[in-house]
Amino acid sequence: MELDEFLHTFGLSDEEIYLMQKLGKEERFRQGEDVSFIGRHIDHFHFIKQGMIRSYRIIDGNDFTYNFFLVGDICVDYESLLKKVPSQSYFEVLAPTEVITFRFSKVEALFEEHPRIERIARKMAEFAYVRLVERVKEFQSDSLEQRYLNLISNQEALFHSAPLQHIASYLGVKPQSLSRVRAKIVKNS
Repeated sequence: MELDEFLHTFGLSDEEIYLMQKLGKEERFRQGEDVSFIGRHIDHFHFIKQGMIRSYRIIDGNDFTYNFFLVGDICVDYESLLKKVPSQSYFEVLAPTEVITFRFSKVEALFEEHPRIERIARKMAEFAYVRLVERVKEFQSDSLEQRYLNLISNQEALFHSAPLQHIASYLGVKPQSLSRVRAKIVKNS
């Protein structure tokens, strides 16, 4: 997905789209590259043009995947950005990835003069909130099998590049449990 296509979804004028594009910096990351800023306050976000990034934490030596960012997503550590606290999350590139990186402070400077640009930040926060609420509800009420099927239907691209252990971690199980569920689904198909 191209940035201008994404920005048009917010009803921005051509001038506002130009101003946003001017603030962005294109970057490329290799598969396996770490793009984390652990212990530092995050003041940037990435628009994913191509590829995939995951966010995760290491707790007691265990790797817990929190999120996957795919084409057309905004990749950011919202907690660090909004609360202005040091980041606790790692970000790993799972496939060759192209992004456009924005400094939030520079985008924020446009809010007064161009209020529709502020709509992007609000929509990003709303989307992140809704995604989190849906994830919590799934963990509270859906079986592993249903969570897996939901993930396939909502983020099929994930299954082309993300290793099984990261998908299992995201679903809150060990890879062996996910393998059993996958085998059951295949058997019942």
